[in-house]
Amino acid sequence: MGAHAHTLVVGDSGGPSQQHRWKDPASSKSPSCLVNWYLVRAPSYLILSCCQERDRKETIKSGGFQITLAYLVDIFEALNAVNLKLQGKSIDIITHHDTIRAFMAKLNLWKCRVQEGNAASFRNLDSALADSNLVSDLKQQIITHLSDLKAEFIRYFPDIDDKREAWKFIRNPFQCEVADIADEVQEEFLELKFNSTAKEDFKDMDLETIWVKYLPVYPLISHQALRILTMFGSTYLCETAFSTLVAIKTKYRNRLNVEGDLRCALSSIRPRIQDLVVKKQCQISY
Repeated sequence: MGAHAHTLVVGDSGGPSQQHRWKDPASSKSPSCLVNWYLVRAPSYLILSCCQERDRKETIKSGGFQITLAYLVDIFEALNAVNLKLQGKSIDIITHHDTIRAFMAKLNLWKCRVQEGNAASFRNLDSALADSNLVSDLKQQIITHLSDLKAEFIRYFPDIDDKREAWKFIRNPFQCEVADIADEVQEEFLELKFNSTAKEDFKDMDLETIWVKYLPVYPLISHQALRILTMFGSTYLCETAFSTLVAIKTKYRNRLNVEGDLRCALSSIRPRIQDLVVKKQCQISY
């Protein structure tokens, strides 16, 4: 995706700018760097003029480059927004699934709008175009890029549509049919579906809490639901733990056994200091 985006900006003509390769759109650093450069492009012209880089200055200052760069900024911002939605302590794999499906639907919408010459989905591109229209070559490049981007998502998540039906009972079993449930849990499913108390609980409680609550009552179907909900949808927690470890175990404390400290730092449970103090006997000095 990064290589294709680079070709979209600099074209196949070579030139000075082809020495630089854009980072992968999934990187959280690439969009911010690109946006910052786009915002300060006017001072960049002056710097290039002072450095006698006239050819590169004219390439960057051209209208076609500005428009393609504006599109690239918009698409990187969109990818970075998706990346941020997939992070967090309380994000489960079903939420990840919904976020990915929503973004893929947006790609279809953007592609249809660009085919009609409508750039309203891309803020910077729409602003760069002003009152002009997308030229046919650039329109085709954007459509190809959006198609390739969706193909990449399908390659990463090939069974995303199948999972939607398989996980439907986890979100709300009261909107599912018994034929959609595995044979071994169908009887428990029917008991749960006609439990009016459970139906009210599903309106007020989050998914993890509700399935844990009914685990003793409906163990088979609850176990299936919890097995999905406890999956790690991303490496966010691992990366957070590693960052905490780096902060605790510095080069000045390289022999420190961090197991206890790391557990306290990563735990979401707040310590009850007052209870701990009451249980300890003060050492009175004589």
